[in-house]
Amino acid sequence: MRKTTYLLASLLSACALIPASAAQAQAYPDKSVTIVVPYAPGGGADILARLLSQKLGPVWHQPVVVENRAGAGGSVGSAHAARAAADGYTLLMASPSHTINGALYKNLPFDAVKDFEPVVLVASGPLALVVPAQGSIRTLDDFVQQVKQPGAINFASAGVGSSPHLAGELFNQMAHAKMTHVPYKGTAPALTDLLAGRVQVMFAPVPTVMPHLKSGALKVLAVTSLQPFAALPDVPALAQRFPGYEVLQWWGLVAPAGTPPAVIGKVNADVAATLRSPDVQERLAALGAVAGGQPASQLGELITGEIPKWAEVVKTANVQPE
Repeated sequence: MRKTTYLLASLLSACALIPASAAQAQAYPDKSVTIVVPYAPGGGADILARLLSQKLGPVWHQPVVVENRAGAGGSVGSAHAARAAADGYTLLMASPSHTINGALYKNLPFDAVKDFEPVVLVASGPLALVVPAQGSIRTLDDFVQQVKQPGAINFASAGVGSSPHLAGELFNQMAHAKMTHVPYKGTAPALTDLLAGRVQVMFAPVPTVMPHLKSGALKVLAVTSLQPFAALPDVPALAQRFPGYEVLQWWGLVAPAGTPPAVIGKVNADVAATLRSPDVQERLAALGAVAGGQPASQLGELITGEIPKWAEVVKTANVQPE
């Protein structure tokens, strides 16, 4: 009798765990959710986080707050998110710097893989190699001719170790070019100087520069995908001139390690549904980004695959943080 009672109690306890997990996902969220953007306002991560905020708030019937915590190439905001409670109420809008900073900074207070759970890829696309429309560089041929002359080309970036910076360093390595890097504290000031002609070129996220391309203030010479990009169909890929050159710009939500799988699954499903809506698809297309929404595991594979690639670029270029 005692053995039967024990088995029954064990069975009831095990069954109780199943609806508890489901109930946790159904109850989420029951308070405001924060998306940490580890950069200054105005960049691609900020644009996409605010788009999700606008769309997910009504779906979840809770405020979705975007919190900008810039510094150390995204490390300040990422460290803050890593320390947050693993309950799904703090999410991080990660981007390539999430896979770069481990090679760039010593004693980083978080691990990009161990301290985070991948949730969902939001959007991706190549960088665009852009120049001032009224500058001396008019074509990709002009750029290729000038770029091997020491001191002839300065390229701007959002900061040391940012993906636009390392895109330029990777190009220097593969094309035997001699561009000089000029770092800024964010995408916005870099674009300001590019538009003013104080620097010659920039590898920039397409969503960030698309308004300037449409206005005619900037001209795009190439994209950093292996093939031409649908949002810029008449623009060549740099890989057509320099085979194998590829830099993917991506944005994805990650959560502190230990966040319940049921909550991750709900966020993934709701973001994926949001990304499938016609108005969001139209907005992303206008920005020059391709919607994500795949299973969380695909974002995890992307992150683990990019870490060794950028570690090699950082080492070869001897990139040192500011």
